[in-house]
Amino acid sequence: MKKLLIVAGFALGIANVSAQQIGLASENVELGNVAVGSKTNAVMVIKNEGSKPLIIQKVQPSCGCTVPSFPTEPIAPGKTGEIKIQYAAGNVEGDFSKTVTIYSNDEKSPRKIFRVKGKTVK
Repeated sequence: MKKLLIVAGFALGIANVSAQQIGLASENVELGNVAVGSKTNAVMVIKNEGSKPLIIQKVQPSCGCTVPSFPTEPIAPGKTGEIKIQYAAGNVEGDFSKTVTIYSNDEKSPRKIFRVKGKTVK
């Protein structure tokens, strides 16, 4: 009976590890200095660290100044994809930090957040 419980527990552990899992290259995208009124682009690399296809369902920025595009096809296990971000700087100088939320079929963490940071300058 003990052997059966150990085997069952081990099998459950493998099942949890083998699901799709999103990994981010970083928690921040640093844009550096961005000229007032200009647009700049950045890329966040994501990796499927699981063993099932990863599906990005939605990418939602915290404001309209940050426009994302993302892969619509599943990302195979061990493969990477890119979330492209276009940031439109306003007319006010200073530091900025915007959040971008990724919604996926990752069972353990279906929502991942990263920040787009920089400084608007003249």
